[in-house]
Amino acid sequence: MAHRRDADPSPLRTGIAHAGLSLLVFGVLAASLGVGIHFSGNPAEAGPRQNLALFETGPEETPALKARLRGEAPVAVTAGTIVVADAGEDASGDEPSLGVEYADLSTPAAETGAAAPDAQPDEGGVRINGTMVRPGESYGEVSKVVSLDTAPVQGLTERVNGLSLPRISDSGEAPSDVYARPFSNPENKPVIAIVVGGLGINATHTRSAIEELPPEVTLSFAPDANNIQYWINKARDSGHEVLIELPMEAYDYGRMKMHPQTLLAGDTGARNLPRIERLLAKGRGYFGVINYQGAKFADDPGAVGPMIKVIRDRGLALVEDASFQESEFDKAAARNQMKYVRANSTIDAKLTAAEIGAELMALETQSKEHGAAVGAGYAFPVTIQTVKEWTEDLNSRGIVLAPVSALTSVIPAEITEGKRLQTGSLNQAAVNPEG
Repeated sequence: MAHRRDADPSPLRTGIAHAGLSLLVFGVLAASLGVGIHFSGNPAEAGPRQNLALFETGPEETPALKARLRGEAPVAVTAGTIVVADAGEDASGDEPSLGVEYADLSTPAAETGAAAPDAQPDEGGVRINGTMVRPGESYGEVSKVVSLDTAPVQGLTERVNGLSLPRISDSGEAPSDVYARPFSNPENKPVIAIVVGGLGINATHTRSAIEELPPEVTLSFAPDANNIQYWINKARDSGHEVLIELPMEAYDYGRMKMHPQTLLAGDTGARNLPRIERLLAKGRGYFGVINYQGAKFADDPGAVGPMIKVIRDRGLALVEDASFQESEFDKAAARNQMKYVRANSTIDAKLTAAEIGAELMALETQSKEHGAAVGAGYAFPVTIQTVKEWTEDLNSRGIVLAPVSALTSVIPAEITEGKRLQTGSLNQAAVNPEG
């Protein structure tokens, strides 16, 4: 008789059967546990609970509750305060902090939900750029930021060859006066002006200089900056007066990439004057110009003279940074009777906080000896941070931070003969109290 062998069971069928039995068993257990909790559990003792409300809560019919019941608008607790109401009588004192302020409901004003007529803002606040701003105050009020007028001011711009250029108004107002930041020094303290330049190229550094530096710091913008008018407007909104940089020929011109409108030495105006107009048309709202490089150009009186005349005729001031040992700028400015000032030093020639701090301390010494001093630097992060920290306690050292426009003045021609005019190198610089 033949032997018949049964086939082996299918692994797939066996696995499905075991999985189904497991789900059935665990489902029955979970259902039994849920039913037991539903009938025997106490929701009130399930765990700690906190009720957050912006209005008064409680079993009693408080004025706020009565108002809600009548369909009226509820009376809110003092703005900025969150009332925390405990649920349950057994709340312990070891509850976790929710990071909110607890309103004091023990006073009559808090109980009724109405603030006292003469109630003052609560103490406290936030610190912005080192300045404490309390409830009810604005940063502008606390830091005394003076937003400058939106540019251009009517009558100070004209169209020439399709370009918008600054001009002296029909009533005699010059951009060097109208666009300057107001300044006064009634106690005649030593003053220091700082110019931070190269702005508009790097958006992060530009925003940092505008927002973090005191409004008395003058800012200068590169002519090839992106959205230069936007940045000028932002700077003036924050109280900074501004300059436009004029790129000028250096002795190593040709071995480095320069701006296409660079003012060239050896030119009497044929090429430079159209370039000056294009540079001045880059933006509106600046009170003057400042050189960018230009040692070779500055040594050429034939090239400097026509430029100075254009700047003077358009009512602008000239600020010279400290990058030249000698230049024709002061002599040409004196001959043309225009506003001019030269910086004492470049504060960030060496890019370390210690070196920049030493240059700033040197400016303090010069300002105390001669009444005024000017420093020029660029918008490097270390420069911005060091200047910001240095200005925080400058007043306590008996020195006033001034916009550079306050130190520009018309120079008598005779004092430039045989001398290198530099702020602080002669008598105390004239300070224009109106900027």
